[in-house]
Amino acid sequence: MNHWYVLRSKSRQELRATEHLERQGFFVYCPMLEKKGMKCVPLFPSYLFLQYNDLQESFEFDRVRSTRGVLTFVRCGHEFARLSDELVSDIKCQEEWQSSLPCFEIGQRVEFIEGPFKGIQAVFQCERGRDRCDVLIGLINSNVNMGLLSKV
Repeated sequence: MNHWYVLRSKSRQELRATEHLERQGFFVYCPMLEKKGMKCVPLFPSYLFLQYNDLQESFEFDRVRSTRGVLTFVRCGHEFARLSDELVSDIKCQEEWQSSLPCFEIGQRVEFIEGPFKGIQAVFQCERGRDRCDVLIGLINSNVNMGLLSKV
């Protein structure tokens, strides 16, 4: 039976670890997040997932662990941390969904489509993380910086 094992990579070496593991014939998944104006970055920095059958053989364990960019296996007590196929599938769906989100440009006019500000127009100021942004809302003929808004 195949399992997804969680690996911890060395800092900022997720792609290096993925490449070297794949060269050895392992199936590796490193979820990525597209950032506007930047290259893709790992969705889970310093973590990646390895699909493998029989990792109990110490030779395979040592081979994976000694791969360039890999730090170690993540463990829960004495057991290797494992993920179900369903959870990995959900992560892949989330990764695809994130890449389909619209990207806003600084200064672009936007409109709230739900919540207490529904129908109000604003000006996109900047992105402050994955789910937060700064917008400028025009209220009663003056612009008011509403500060950080967070997706709920």
